Amino acid sequence: MKRLFVAFFLLLCAAPLMAAEDDYPLEIARVNAPRGVRVVAINKGPATVTVLFRLSGESIAPGADRPRAEVVLPDSSREIVTVSARRWERVQFDFHHVVVPGDAFTPPDKGYFYRLPFRKGTRTEVVQAPGGTLTTHIGPQTLNAVDFAVPEGTPVTAAREGTVIAVKDDFTDGRFDPALEDKANFVAVMHADRGVAYYLHLAPHGIVVRPGQRVKTGETLARSGNTGYTAGPHLHFDVRRAVVKSDGELIQESVPVDFYRPSGEKISLHEGAKIVVE
Repeated sequence: MKRLFVAFFLLLCAAPLMAAEDDYPLEIARVNAPRGVRVVAINKGPATVTVLFRLSGESIAPGADRPRAEVVLPDSSREIVTVSARRWERVQFDFHHVVVPGDAFTPPDKGYFYRLPFRKGTRTEVVQAPGGTLTTHIGPQTLNAVDFAVPEGTPVTAAREGTVIAVKDDFTDGRFDPALEDKANFVAVMHADRGVAYYLHLAPHGIVVRPGQRVKTGETLARSGNTGYTAGPHLHFDVRRAVVKSDGELIQESVPVDFYRPSGEKISLHEGAKIVVE
């Protein structure tokens, strides 16, 4: 499968990473305006993204250098700021921007009934869950993640409907080696509340969906594997939202997720739980 927006979305269980914003197809354009320069973000990808933008330069007007966060929808553009100069100087400025999938201004759905990410009849054991004794999920991106032990090749299904925004499936190695911490195959799906579900450590060449594709709850996404920095075959699952922290930093942060049986009964996903998917 062709490489698709890979580095931007590369995230792992033990050591999640965010790569440079240049790997996501979002462009920053400068457009001349009567009293300055308009700065416009152009999103050419399938994800709603939050862009954190910082200006710098001696000629810009006071206050223009404060950080600005804007949400840009897929296949659309949005003006971030119009930069004007001090007095009659020529407008000259530099900028830095960070891009994160999601909407930092839309709260996550609370109490949504997520389905287990496997077909009916699949047997799995929870090897890591929030509040458990294992500690590889310690960063903000994975604090609420769940690891499901399943044999390699187990069909992985969508826990909630949404739009596929990124995939990677041509890594082949997997072992407990930090050198592989950015080598996990994955699918990322954006939901209606603009949170993003990540399905990690997937089998090589086993993904059956592509960016931009709509998927329904229960639809097959891929097959489980053992790629990347991992101690054994399993599926890592978490849901993240974009967050602008009080210090102005833009990050992804995992959110609590509740899983339910078709009957509406909540499933307890504590460490060591053995489950048969209904």
